[in-house]
Amino acid sequence: MFSVKKLCQVLFALGIVCFFQTMPVHAENLDQSVKDMYEQPESSKAENAVKDDSTTEEKAVSSSGVGLSFSDFFRMIFAMLFVVALLYIVLRFISKKSKTYQQANFIENLGGTNLGNNRSVQIVKVGERVLLVGVGENIQLLTEIEDEEERRQLLEAYNQKYEQMMQPTDFVMKLKKKWTKSAVSGESFSSELKNQLEEMRQSRKQLMDKLDQKGRDDK
Repeated sequence: MFSVKKLCQVLFALGIVCFFQTMPVHAENLDQSVKDMYEQPESSKAENAVKDDSTTEEKAVSSSGVGLSFSDFFRMIFAMLFVVALLYIVLRFISKKSKTYQQANFIENLGGTNLGNNRSVQIVKVGERVLLVGVGENIQLLTEIEDEEERRQLLEAYNQKYEQMMQPTDFVMKLKKKWTKSAVSGESFSSELKNQLEEMRQSRKQLMDKLDQKGRDDK
């Protein structure tokens, strides 16, 4: 089971790597020289500063909109389904191989309990016989389970426990719910951030309009 868990972790990490994208880097060119900036009036400097902030926020809004587009969301869902399907196929293959290997063995340990001091009681299936043995300093046969109904119940309980242990359905469903929840949370955060930046852009624009109006009034 340790190797199966390691394999699941590797496949899950591979699916996450498919989502990573490089962040865009923007460099803004300034057309004004140092002399022009020095000779500008104070009101023009404040107006340019507000314009720069507004431009930066508009770019941030557009960047946030591009950060989680429909194609990105579709690609994320597709990668999630691919990883889930791959996990399901691999776990089913391991389950069949393990079951075939168990059936090929003439001796199977059906379970047991620890009694302390390196002593335990084990139920062992040897061929068609089910034996109850004691394990300590030596191995001793305690009894043989000959009742057909009791043997059938023990074997059914063992097979059911083994199938549940190797069944990937629960793992896949938990992974799907967790992944869907993360995608919805990311989309909500992106929308909220976009709304906040839009409000800031509107307030900056209003302030810029007021400065323009004040400059015309002064003239």
